[in-house]
Order: sequence, then structure tokens, then C-alpha cells
Amino acid sequence: MLARAGLTIHISPYALPMPLIGCVIAMLPIWIDLPQEAAALVGFLIAFRLRVHLTRRPTQA
Repeated sequence: MLARAGLTIHISPYALPMPLIGCVIAMLPIWIDLPQEAAALVGFLIAFRLRVHLTRRPTQA
């Protein structure tokens, strides 16, 4: 029997003030020398809860 993988991603915002802190972190490259991509990623992870769930479902052969 083969297994088929399924990936579920849930993104939900944290309660205040976490989104505001994440926004400030993401804007840091304006004031200091910091990679913009890294600041945006860290700001996103601070502001939002990211839950990933991997499931395996058997398939009929």
C-alpha cells in the first residue's frame, strides 16, 4: 500500500502587541544595516503563529 503525504499549514495572528513588535522588527533595515529578508522573516514569525501538520494517508493501489 502506498502512502500519500498531505501538508496542512495554519497561519493565525498572535494577540496584541506581538503583531506590532513583529512590524517593528520587519522595519529595522530602514534604520540599521540588516538584511531585509531576514528581518521580514523574523518579524513574520514574531507576529504570526505558524502550525504545520504533515499527514500520511494510505492510497488504494
